[in-house]
Amino acid sequence: MEYYAKSPMRTEHKTLRDHLEETVRCAEKFFEQYGSYFSEKEKKLIRYACRLHDIGKANYIFQTRVNPALEKTKQEQIPHGFLSALLLSKEDFLRDNPQCTQEDFSVLLTAVYYHHTRPDVYDGESLETYCEKFYVNHVREYLQNDKLNIFTGNRKFLLFSDQEKNAYVRPKEDVWCEYMLVKGMLNKFDWTVSAGDDEAETAPDFEEKRLYRNIEAKLGAKFRPAQKFMIENRDNNVIMVAPTGSGKTEAALLWLHGEKGFYTLPLKVSSNAIYKRIRDTYQYEDVALLHSDSLNGYLKEAEDLEDGYRNYEKAKRFSCPLTVCTVDQLFRFVYKALGTEIFAATLKYSKIVIDEIQSYEPRVVAALIFGLSEIRRMGGKFAIITATFPPVLQYFMKKYGLMTDRDFVWHDFSVEEEIVRHRLKIIRDDFRIEEIAEKAKDKKILIICNTVSRAQCIYEKLKEEGVEPGLLHSRFIREHREILERKIMAFSADDTETGVWVTTQIVEASLDIDFDILYTEMCTADSLLQRMGRCNRAGKKDISTPNIIIYDNASGRGTVYDRDIYDRSGKLLQEKDGELFSEADKTAYINAVYDVERIKRTKYFKRIEENLEHLCDLGPAEYDMKEAQKDFRGIQSITVMPEKVYLENLEEIEEIQALFRAPHADRGIRNFKKARLADMTLSLNPRYGMPGSIDKNTIELFDIHRTRLAYEFDGETGLGLCLNKVEDEDIFL
Repeated sequence: MEYYAKSPMRTEHKTLRDHLEETVRCAEKFFEQYGSYFSEKEKKLIRYACRLHDIGKANYIFQTRVNPALEKTKQEQIPHGFLSALLLSKEDFLRDNPQCTQEDFSVLLTAVYYHHTRPDVYDGESLETYCEKFYVNHVREYLQNDKLNIFTGNRKFLLFSDQEKNAYVRPKEDVWCEYMLVKGMLNKFDWTVSAGDDEAETAPDFEEKRLYRNIEAKLGAKFRPAQKFMIENRDNNVIMVAPTGSGKTEAALLWLHGEKGFYTLPLKVSSNAIYKRIRDTYQYEDVALLHSDSLNGYLKEAEDLEDGYRNYEKAKRFSCPLTVCTVDQLFRFVYKALGTEIFAATLKYSKIVIDEIQSYEPRVVAALIFGLSEIRRMGGKFAIITATFPPVLQYFMKKYGLMTDRDFVWHDFSVEEEIVRHRLKIIRDDFRIEEIAEKAKDKKILIICNTVSRAQCIYEKLKEEGVEPGLLHSRFIREHREILERKIMAFSADDTETGVWVTTQIVEASLDIDFDILYTEMCTADSLLQRMGRCNRAGKKDISTPNIIIYDNASGRGTVYDRDIYDRSGKLLQEKDGELFSEADKTAYINAVYDVERIKRTKYFKRIEENLEHLCDLGPAEYDMKEAQKDFRGIQSITVMPEKVYLENLEEIEEIQALFRAPHADRGIRNFKKARLADMTLSLNPRYGMPGSIDKNTIELFDIHRTRLAYEFDGETGLGLCLNKVEDEDIFL
């Protein structure tokens, strides 16, 4: 009997033997390139898992599903990963591999058993009965071994079980990391060959160091101090604090030095900008982009939809030598959810850059610190590059062993910076619209508000003064937001332009923009310093009068921003009113605001501490993949489509729905159309209650809510979605 790995209805007619051999070959090709990052024992365990993982498919019930020559049966099949693991003999394994321990056996067993995320609902008796009837004779035939035994008792050696009745001792962290490595690499190789590829890593840059050389050529080998520092410390874990304009991005890319790398940022828009910069400015094509909207970009830029989808799938498998992504795409493994092991495994042989770590909320800060401690344990390297590095982050990183290793270095270039970019003015009042309108006649003015509603209000007041401002915030549909992002960057880059843009904190660490004067609402120190980085970036503009005007009006205090940190930030800034604000001043300011002894009792500090303790106490499989993603982001958002947009695109939406109802629609076209539909939506956070004008039902076939909230955009500008305005009832069909 011929045994198959997949149904010929879904892919080419591939035998089980072919699939397993291809998986092993994929692993061997990988080790030819990256073998130096792994110990001999680690490579042995991974190879063993690759040879074994799918042998459980040699059971009769599975074969009836994939072999058209066999008669179908209603018998439920037991997941093949469970069956594959039952072939392992603990006695034989330890005898044949003297360098391995019983814990190594459990790691291998668990990696194979759970290489697919399937619920284990089977008791010992049903498992034995299934093996006797449908498995043992077939696997003996497949392996040509009549004496082969099935070890159903192996389950007691698993590191953990997702069966509620089984209480397993939580494995030691180094054992868990070994499990993540073996399981993650097995998934990587298995998914690679299942996708029709034969190499898990494409275009490695070890020898040619193409990105490094391209940056070197572009800069003329005239490296700035921060860049020289990162080059000299490319073999170390690094924390580098450097001011705006010091070339931090290039410094981080030079630190990678041709090794596999990940460049992480807080926002999708900032990820898009860095991705474009690497591709366009430094002519490096072997870079991937990965965040929740990146499929849309791949489908748009590809000539062929299937090519676009394949490129996206490669990005999801982390196949490229460099990936630009948001942190939620990588760090979900801290929740020990099944299916996230590939993230940690890939980071073992990679370098990861964390850009602007202080921008994250406490939940994410905790995940990053815990995740970096796991990566360091496994052998990966990290670089944190930031304009500010609050002492509270130092405290927790030291506590979790991230700043005590001999391979760790830290340098603060901000105290050495001689250029002064800013002079402050602090006002306990609301925005002075007439003053801003007057300044906008011959200056580039940026206004940053703490909430979308405030930004919309200031935008309307400026229009009443005869000004035609730009407006950018998160409540525009994706298609329109992309238009506005391009417009604000073009405005910033054009030396002849003057006028006003009103924005929210989405521009703090994302868009590469530079304005003459910043008017901003008071916020926490880390955000405030980020906002200042959008003004006079090169330090060449006149600062004889204030160019940073801060309105301390309590907007967002206690809602958007932590109340205690907001208050400390405002109080400690008062002494700089009217004064120059140097890079050294900024460092002293952030250190004072986040002084550990002063903030230990604040909610901000306690949330980091509690989240870190929670992650340390987690057992395997307490979270699933979706729960891990949800908990990491900490955002309860819904996807909405304004009724106006829905009606304007009704014919296209109905065509997309018809396509998704078709049983055999082309996958590439389906994904392209789904991405097109996403362009018409925005994410809304119902944190403070769901507006009554959000439809309780969703657009059929999609998790998209229609809303009668007013939406304004004329192709150039507009308010976006307005939470305090509702369209006429009769247009809501």
